[in-house]
Amino acid sequence: MKLLVTGAAGFIGANFVHYWVDKYPKDEIRVIDALTYAGNIENLAPVIKKIDFIEADINDRSKVAGAMKGVDAVIHFAAESHVDRSVFDPSRYWQTNVHGTVTLLEEAHKLGINRFHHISTDEVYGELPLLSDEKFSEKTPYAPRPDNLYALSKAEADKLVLEFYKKTDMYITISNCSNNYGPYQFPEKFIPIVVTNLIDGIQIPIHGDGRNVRDWIHTKDHANAIDLILQKGKKGETYLVGSNNDRDNNYIAEKMVSLYGEDPNTIRHVPDRHSNDRRYAIDATKIIQELGWKPEVDRDNFDDGLKETIDWYRDNQDWWRPLLKRRAVISDENKSVSAFITLNRETGKTKFIFGKLEAKEKITLPKNDLKEHFVEANIVRHEMVIKNLESKKWYQDSSDEIKDEIKALAMNPSTFGYAEDLSSHEEKIGKDTLLKLIKIEHAPNEYGIYGIGTWFVVENEKGDKRSEGYYSWGWGPKSGAKLLVLVRRNGEITHFAFQREGKFPTGSIEYNLAGGFPKLNESVLNFILRSLKKDLGLDVQKENITLNEIVSLGRVAPDSGMTNNHPNLYAVIVDFEDDVYPDVTEGVKFEENEGIVLWPISETSEIVSKCDDAYFLAAMARLDLSGIYTINLTEDRKD
Repeated sequence: MKLLVTGAAGFIGANFVHYWVDKYPKDEIRVIDALTYAGNIENLAPVIKKIDFIEADINDRSKVAGAMKGVDAVIHFAAESHVDRSVFDPSRYWQTNVHGTVTLLEEAHKLGINRFHHISTDEVYGELPLLSDEKFSEKTPYAPRPDNLYALSKAEADKLVLEFYKKTDMYITISNCSNNYGPYQFPEKFIPIVVTNLIDGIQIPIHGDGRNVRDWIHTKDHANAIDLILQKGKKGETYLVGSNNDRDNNYIAEKMVSLYGEDPNTIRHVPDRHSNDRRYAIDATKIIQELGWKPEVDRDNFDDGLKETIDWYRDNQDWWRPLLKRRAVISDENKSVSAFITLNRETGKTKFIFGKLEAKEKITLPKNDLKEHFVEANIVRHEMVIKNLESKKWYQDSSDEIKDEIKALAMNPSTFGYAEDLSSHEEKIGKDTLLKLIKIEHAPNEYGIYGIGTWFVVENEKGDKRSEGYYSWGWGPKSGAKLLVLVRRNGEITHFAFQREGKFPTGSIEYNLAGGFPKLNESVLNFILRSLKKDLGLDVQKENITLNEIVSLGRVAPDSGMTNNHPNLYAVIVDFEDDVYPDVTEGVKFEENEGIVLWPISETSEIVSKCDDAYFLAAMARLDLSGIYTINLTEDRKD
C-alpha cells in the first residue's frame, strides 16, 4: 500500500508515521509538510530513510499532484493549529485548514485516488458544561467559539470534506479526536510544559482553578484508530476517537508530579488564559462497536502512558530544548519586523517577542496559488458565508431585493465582514423568532469607515410582531482594536503612552489609547505598527525604538442589543533607547499639545480620570490577569 501523509512533521502526524512504518514495513509512505512553526523534521529522524519526504505547502497544486501520483490513500493531518498565532496571521488558517483541504481533495479526485481520510478535532463541538456527564458524539452539532479561528476553520473543513464526498462519492472518512499526548509533542502544550518544567526544576503553572477538563488519548492509540478507519470505516462517516479519559488539569499535574517523585508544592496556580473551554469529553461508542477499536492506554492504565511520556522527554532533551527558541514566520509588510513565539514557562503561556531583522535575515513568506483579488483569495470563506445565509429561514423569507443586496455586500471587500456577521444570526434569539430582514440602510461611506443598519421582523412566543434594529460596522463584528502601549527602558516598564486628542464638539482634551480601525485586509501587525506611528509618532523602524511584545487581551463585549462589534485589546511593549525623550525618566510626565502623552506607571490612579477608562481599565485588568505582566494599580503615588 502507498500512503500520502500530510503534515507528518507535526506531533500527531509524526507519531502516525512511526506507527505505520513499524506495523507495515513493506508499505511506501510519502510525507508532505511545509515545516512551518510546529513542523519539525526531527520528528521523523528515526524513520526518515524509510519514507519519501516532500517539503511543500498543501496549497501548492503542482507539488501536491506530484506527491499524490501512484498513492492509494491520503491521510490528511496538515493544519495550522497555533491559536495565538492566528491573531497575527489569520489568513494562513483559512488558506491551510480550509483551502488546503479543498486543494488536496480536488487533486486526489483528479488523479483517481479514491481513499481520503481527514483528521479533525473535538474543538469543533465547542465546550461542555463542567459539572455534567455529557460527551460529544457524532450527532453533536458543531459549535466552535467565534474567536477560536482554529476550531472555526477545522469545522468548515469538515463540512467541505463531507460535501465533497456527497458530490463525488469518493471513499472519504473523518475522525475527530480528543487531546493527544505522547512523544514529539511541541513543548508549549500542557503535558510537555509539566514534564519539562519538572526536569528543569521550574514550578508547574496551572491556569485558573485547574478544573478545566480534557479527554486524553495516547498518540499510538490514535494512530491505531486511524488504521482501523482506513481498513473498515464506512465511506462518508465520521468517527469520534477518545479513550474515556476525561481528566482535569489539576489531576494531570498532580499525577505527573507524583510519578516524577517531586514535591506537590512545585505546582502553582496562575491567571487563566482567554477562551479556555471548561470541558471536552468524547463518546467513542461508534468506533468501538462498529470497528472493534480499543485503546491500549485507557483510563485504567493512564499512569503508564504518563510515565512513558515523562521518560521520553527526560531522555530526549536534545529534541525539545531547541524548540523553545524557534522563530515564527510572521513579519510586517516590509519584511523588516519579525516575531518569535516564546514560551513563558512560569505562566505556561506563549507570547510574541518582536525585533528588527538584519537585511540578510529577512524572511521569505510561503507562497501559494491564491490570487490577490479579495473574493478569489477568500473564495472558500465567501462561499461559506453565502451557504450559511441561505440556510437561515429568515433569509429565505426575505425579499429578492434584500437577498441581492446582501449578496452584493458579500462581494464588496469593504462590507464582506457585515455579510459574515449577518450569516451568524440564528433563527431564534431567546424566545423570539427572526422572521425576515426588511431593510438595510448605510451610513455615508464617503468618509471612509461607515456602518450598516439592519431591520428584522421579530415575533415573540405570543405571536406579536415587531421591528428590531441592528447596527454593524462594514468590516463586521471584529472591527478595530485599541492598544495599551507600555514604554520600557533598560528592561523596566516606566510609562504608558497615550494619544492626546481634542474631543468634538466640546473641545475637551482627553487621553486615549492608540488604535482604531484597520485598513482593508491589513494584518494585525501592520495595523499596530501604523497606529503606533500615526497616533503616537513612534516609528519602530528606527533603530532607537523597538516593538518588543504584543499581548492579546481578548475582545471587548459589544453594547447590549444594537451592535455586535467586538474590538480587540492588545498590550504593546515598546523599548526606548536612552536618546528617545531623554528628559522623560521614571516618575516624570510628558505630553505634547497633540500627539503622544507619556504617563508614569506610578501615577496610574490619576490617569484613570483623564482617559477613556472603559478601554484602559479593561486592558489593565486583562494584562494583570494574563499573568505575563503585572502593573500595580495601588502603588503609592510619588510626590
